Amino acid sequence: GGELRRCEVAVGSGLALAGAVLAATHALDAPHFLKIFWQDLAYSWEQKRASVLDTDRVEYRCWSTDIDRNGHMNNAKFLRVLNYARRSFWTRNGGWHFVGSRAPPTNMVVTASTIRYRREIKCWTVYAVATRLLHWDGPNFYLEHRFESLKDGFVLAICFVKYRLVSDDKASAAEVLGCLDSAVRDWSPSPAPELAAWISFDELSSKAAAAAGQVLRAFVLPPAHLSEGSGPNVVALWAK
Repeated sequence: GGELRRCEVAVGSGLALAGAVLAATHALDAPHFLKIFWQDLAYSWEQKRASVLDTDRVEYRCWSTDIDRNGHMNNAKFLRVLNYARRSFWTRNGGWHFVGSRAPPTNMVVTASTIRYRREIKCWTVYAVATRLLHWDGPNFYLEHRFESLKDGFVLAICFVKYRLVSDDKASAAEVLGCLDSAVRDWSPSPAPELAAWISFDELSSKAAAAAGQVLRAFVLPPAHLSEGSGPNVVALWAK
């Protein structure tokens, strides 16, 4: 009886552990946070890069969990990998630590990204992601990510990302970068034509979305001076 009881407890504990692992994997995306934790721990032992303009290069592998029915990396997985690449870039040049320890509390968030896919990445393939800072203005940083083949150096995909500083004191990108690298305290590299065009697109898209939002609100939300009992005729006139 005692032996059977111990066996039941062991089985029950094993099932509970398996259930916890499944819940953490599927409900909390535990692998993502574990990867972030491990990456931060590994980079904490490295010496900080001398310049924020240095290119950060990290190798990754396309796993079976990254592919779609075509047997190559799913489009969305490219963007997921870039989360780790940006984390690596900002951790290795000291930016992430500086922002995290700054007062008032400051954060960096992605507000725009555009990616071009140029060649597929097959399952089990090892590739590199090269990340570099191209330009900054106001509270914004503009990064470039390149997925590179280890065989021939071919650029498999390329992505522009707009990163924005968020803080109560409206900190600027130049202020943060100047604290990390005195060589870039008072200047920013001029954007290349393709980046300048992308920045222009981002600004135009933002204005168009704001205008569309105003029109939508005008049709969905009635003016404050109209009462609920105004009747369908009044609402129809307002909708026009």
